[in-house]
Amino acid sequence: MINIHSLHNGPRHSAHGGVAAGRMAELVDADRAAVRFHAPPPLDEPLTGVALPLGVVDVLAGSRRIATVRPSAQMTIEPFEQLDPMAVAIAESNWLDHHDGHHPFPTCFGCGNERSDGLDLAPGTVPGTSVHATFWTPLVDGSVPPWLVWAALDCPSGGPALAAVPAGTAVMTGELAVDIREPLDGSASYQILSRCHDRSARKFKTQAAIVDQHGHNVAVAEATWIALAPEIAAAS
Repeated sequence: MINIHSLHNGPRHSAHGGVAAGRMAELVDADRAAVRFHAPPPLDEPLTGVALPLGVVDVLAGSRRIATVRPSAQMTIEPFEQLDPMAVAIAESNWLDHHDGHHPFPTCFGCGNERSDGLDLAPGTVPGTSVHATFWTPLVDGSVPPWLVWAALDCPSGGPALAAVPAGTAVMTGELAVDIREPLDGSASYQILSRCHDRSARKFKTQAAIVDQHGHNVAVAEATWIALAPEIAAAS
């Protein structure tokens, strides 16, 4: 049974995609899985897993299918190179510039600019590149729980998609696959880097990585983001 607390929202009325996917991945493999959403994941509502063949699990809220979780092979993506910290700081200062500072989901747990109790991620564009970057220090004791790693990768993986859509348009997680390669230290500082590698109409395929101080890609992600009209996004 999964229940996502209202603290962990993305849009105001539904769960943060990374938190939801990370919790759902626990039904298959918390460190490596792929989660596809069929509906916005609800807050404060019991979610149950239904086992299907080949290790696949459907996640239901009552009779509604919310997501499908699949086992995933080790992810092979081109590694992200560690950036100069000044470049990351400049990228963070560019966050939301394309949208004139307007955040489609300002109370989002991952990147909301009206949250003081979220992850405070700001995946802006690194000048002169197509890479997006932000800093992240987990601020937890011991190793970072896998669901929080999923959460940290979600919004940064959406940064390139949000930068590519017209101002006022929102993007939401359609699918998120994560491969946690090494345990993360809750007191360490990381860079989270991302890029867009494909686009089809209103769907954006992106990649992201958490990079440690030694330049290791300790966790990587591939995501599909879907552009939504503002009125549809606001109702989520």
